[in-house]
Amino acid sequence: MAARLEDLAPEALLGRARKAADLVDAAGRVRVFCHYDPDGTTSAAILARALLRRGKRFQATMSHAFDREALARLQGEENELLLVSDMGSGQLDLLEALKGPTVVLDHHKPLRDSGSIVHVNPHLVGIDGTREMCGSTTTWLLALALDEANWDLAGIAMAGAIGDKQDQGGFVGVNAALFREAVERKILVPERRLALRDVPLTKALATSISPYFRGLGGRPDAAEAFLRTAGFDPSGTVRDLDAAGRRRLASVLATRLVEQGAAPEAIDVLVEDRYWSEPDRMYVGELEAYVNSCDRLGREGLGMAVCLGDREALGKAEALRDEYTSRVIAYLSRLESEGMFAKGHVQFFYCEEPTLAGSVAGAGIQFYFDQGKPVLGLSVMEAKTKASARGTRSQVAAGVDLAAALREAAEAVGGDGGGHNIASGATIPKGREEKFIGLVDEIVGRQVGGRAAQ
Repeated sequence: MAARLEDLAPEALLGRARKAADLVDAAGRVRVFCHYDPDGTTSAAILARALLRRGKRFQATMSHAFDREALARLQGEENELLLVSDMGSGQLDLLEALKGPTVVLDHHKPLRDSGSIVHVNPHLVGIDGTREMCGSTTTWLLALALDEANWDLAGIAMAGAIGDKQDQGGFVGVNAALFREAVERKILVPERRLALRDVPLTKALATSISPYFRGLGGRPDAAEAFLRTAGFDPSGTVRDLDAAGRRRLASVLATRLVEQGAAPEAIDVLVEDRYWSEPDRMYVGELEAYVNSCDRLGREGLGMAVCLGDREALGKAEALRDEYTSRVIAYLSRLESEGMFAKGHVQFFYCEEPTLAGSVAGAGIQFYFDQGKPVLGLSVMEAKTKASARGTRSQVAAGVDLAAALREAAEAVGGDGGGHNIASGATIPKGREEKFIGLVDEIVGRQVGGRAAQ
């Protein structure tokens, strides 16, 4: 028997989602404004599907940030309703300056609530938005409050959660409750398997980012030699192996990750719970990979089109996925030999492409960077510098809060920052990088009790 939404999400959160749904029903033309990453792009796709089914006209924009420029743009428009997803909780002051009804669907830790905005954020009802709900699942809750037909958007919502790394260690909280229900409804079909692409094993290892294998990534010859030494046919695929062969390969690769100093949770990535999405006719992890590649290479609209079922867009996204993978692995491979700059409590590197810095930092800190210090990727641009910071669960457990650290340090040098305790970002004026890094290092040092990393 199908579960009720009341059985899957707290009533206080569901009440906010239903209030937002009432505003959607009252509007004829809706403005959608979302973050540009996979969680935000999938949120935009969920809203697009739900609004089309409701007969609403809409315009969607994906952006790196909601700032004064975005505010001015929206103030010049005539919108009956504004839906902001995967951002907004940290920009309530700006949003409250807008005329007309606004809904924020966010999972980043808010500084406060709002009396004039319908603010749907899991943190406001005691749910951890870092692990238990992401932007796409918060947005999906609104879609479900609008119409139960939107259960078929489960695959898109899960792709957003995977993009936000909330699948690591298994889904928990409201994420888990909603996805279990989607499985019960036969919308998602789970299976467990090695987290490698269905391509020849040499290519699978050489092009793998999550997990990333140090010394093999971007090096097909080394990957082939590794496989032959371990007794595997480099031209075969994971599907060609019998159960015993898959277990042996998993063991060999897990040993490799341990030896290269991967984070404990990174080992869990090796064997993944994989979900087939019946409505989308593809694995959810593959959908996320396409969307992520499009987003990181500045083609957010293409990623959204893939989520909306455009098969022509899927073909274009396949080429972008190969390009994205090649670029990220090139950075990871380079950092293996060049190393990074180290401070007492943080480590950092420079990345010429700001949209890739977070991906490089995230893969690196999970799979081979120094586990004792959070990492920052800095991208120096014409007038400003963007920073992407990533940590591990053990660092967070020790007191690290990257959102707080980057927010405080960025504001001190005339910029802004925020995000999650384990993953955050900032934009600062060009030329203030040294001061900014020094402040982040000092703040993280305070957070962990002043113990300098060895």
